[in-house]
Amino acid sequence: MSNPRSSGSYSYDGRLVFNGLYSTEILDPDFDLETTVEEGLKDFTRGTNEEPGSGYHMLDFTERVSESPDISRQIKAETDDIYGIRYRYEEWHEREVESANDDGTEYRNVRTTDSVDVYWDSPNYLFIKGNKTEARQAGSLIESKLGDYIRTREIGFASDFLLWILSQYKNGEQLGEELSAKLLSNARIEGEEDRFGRSNRVDDSTDIAKATTILMGLLRGKEMAFVEGIFGMHGKFVAARIETGGRIHIKAEQDIEGSTHLERMALSVCFLKELLAVYDHWQSLPSEDKYPPVEFFKNLYEECERQGAEITFPVDDVIKRYREKGNREEYQERQAAIAEFQ
Repeated sequence: MSNPRSSGSYSYDGRLVFNGLYSTEILDPDFDLETTVEEGLKDFTRGTNEEPGSGYHMLDFTERVSESPDISRQIKAETDDIYGIRYRYEEWHEREVESANDDGTEYRNVRTTDSVDVYWDSPNYLFIKGNKTEARQAGSLIESKLGDYIRTREIGFASDFLLWILSQYKNGEQLGEELSAKLLSNARIEGEEDRFGRSNRVDDSTDIAKATTILMGLLRGKEMAFVEGIFGMHGKFVAARIETGGRIHIKAEQDIEGSTHLERMALSVCFLKELLAVYDHWQSLPSEDKYPPVEFFKNLYEECERQGAEITFPVDDVIKRYREKGNREEYQERQAAIAEFQ
């Protein structure tokens, strides 16, 4: 992929926050994204207060990654099919500014420019970096401009997927072939109002699998709202927060910290690609493998007891819920074991 308009070093605005995650399906076998953007979508030009400017251009992201001596061969291979598009736009606002003659202030239309970056892992996934408003706007633009060529479906993580991540982490098991949770340190759970409140949150824990605030909430039937920690992939470590609804914040920590903008984005899109592949795999699992078994909740109960947290409420409701979700024969056989939790 080439882009004669690209110049200078690769950079992006703002934090590495992705509020738009989509699965994609190519509708037109002859579709070429680069040609469509370069020839079919207008480039950015300065506008006016009445007609603000906006436009698109391709980012030579993959070329820069492939040429970078600082990026590993594995990450280069994982990002080889990534296309980058930048949507740049301007806004005009009336503001009070110092007058040109230094004799007071006056109101003028002040121009600002901003951009939203879209990364397409052809043909499977599309990621939009930006705040929620920007991501929604960019998603609508992609659908309107490219809807004849690709079909998109927005992805929002189920709370049970985050619970599965916690379960895999607690059992020391991989999330996928190339992705693992090395340390889960932050989490929030939400549910019905109780004496602990509607939601409970733990930050900067050494291990949320031992954080009784979270464990007791799960035993009361509350659901995961986000999980945050350090994830390993291809020999690299990425700190990220994964939220229900599909928001992901890649933190400036671990291998992201101190790296260039190009390296940061390469690691970020690689992480997103691996995570969405794991999510797709989780969704395809038979129900008996998607949801935690009785032993998981028993371990949570025992962990709370080890730390001196007194369980004064019954936990049979949450066990029954996941027994029905999992539809496991072992749940039916272990029905009598529920009494020991009460």
